[in-house]
Amino acid sequence: MKKQNLILLTSILFISIAIYFWKLNQSKDNVESSPESKEIVKLSLENRKNLNLETEVIQTESIQTKIELIGETEAVPDAIIDVPTRISGRITSVFFVEGDYIKKGQKLATIDSPELAKLRSSYLVAKSKFTAAEQNLVRIQSLVKMNLAAKQEFIDAEANFKVVESEKNAAEENLRANGLGIDNSASGVYTVIAPRSGLALSRNAVPGSMVLGNQILTTIAELSELWFQAKIFENDLKYLSEGDSGKIILNAYPDLEFDGTLEHIGEKVDPESRTVHARVVFKNKNRKAKIGLFGKAILMVNKRNGIQIPEESIQSYQDRKFIFLESKPNEFHWIEIKTGSTNDGKVEVLSGTQPGDLVVTKAAFELKAILFKSTFGGE
Repeated sequence: MKKQNLILLTSILFISIAIYFWKLNQSKDNVESSPESKEIVKLSLENRKNLNLETEVIQTESIQTKIELIGETEAVPDAIIDVPTRISGRITSVFFVEGDYIKKGQKLATIDSPELAKLRSSYLVAKSKFTAAEQNLVRIQSLVKMNLAAKQEFIDAEANFKVVESEKNAAEENLRANGLGIDNSASGVYTVIAPRSGLALSRNAVPGSMVLGNQILTTIAELSELWFQAKIFENDLKYLSEGDSGKIILNAYPDLEFDGTLEHIGEKVDPESRTVHARVVFKNKNRKAKIGLFGKAILMVNKRNGIQIPEESIQSYQDRKFIFLESKPNEFHWIEIKTGSTNDGKVEVLSGTQPGDLVVTKAAFELKAILFKSTFGGE
């Protein structure tokens, strides 16, 4: 009985060792025939036609790195201005609507203001006192020269003149500080005048309504040129310089491009987003772009010569990139490559191929499936 058990255990051990070495050999065979060893796929002419396989000759061409910056549009600060009412009162007339093109000096609205009447009245009173004090000073000065008046009278007249003069200047400054004209009118009617030309972006005025002096009547902007405020990622800074030209594509107009220039690159990195502020100035053709629209700026930089192939030519395997090259008619080599930037569906190839090679541009995935199936017995 013991002898039988010993024979049985010996047989099991022998079989286990045999299975172990068989699996080890299978593993070695798989490694030796893996796609990483630049395997070859051979096709018949019929199979090639069935796959609709296409190739193209690799050539050296001009390449640029494509940088995309996300951001939004903004009015040029020096081309936009708020127009306040400047004085409290009641609006009597409004001469524009939102969207009108306003010319500099154009009348926008009239306001009936008791406050303005008081300011102008104070100025006219101060001006009259100043004129009288000035004339009195000249008269006393003449009398002193003729010894018909005491010198003290001249000193008193001069002091009074300076006091009245300061009152007049204060009344003038009150008008000037409110943006009001200095004239001899005592009227409380104020006309709001456009300080620049441009589009009226809003209208916050209704005839008959009461307004305060700090209320914004409208905002006028010249929108022929806009800013695109964007963010540059750290890794893209090495490619960009102020003055680079680019295109602005807004989400609202995906098929419309606006010509722009990278005018400014910020000096500080945002610690949260790890980006740097950038400003692209662009021409607002046909006034299509609006303030506050989101989009992207595309800048083509780092111009150089190199090799580009279609994205569909490249197949991934274990975090590495491969392509198929046709070395002989209907014979395709699985080649590892190093890639660079991607632009408009084409990928820059840094190594692994050269001009004149014939690369598979269509049906590369099918070739990969055939290669893996023949190597591993299935994909």
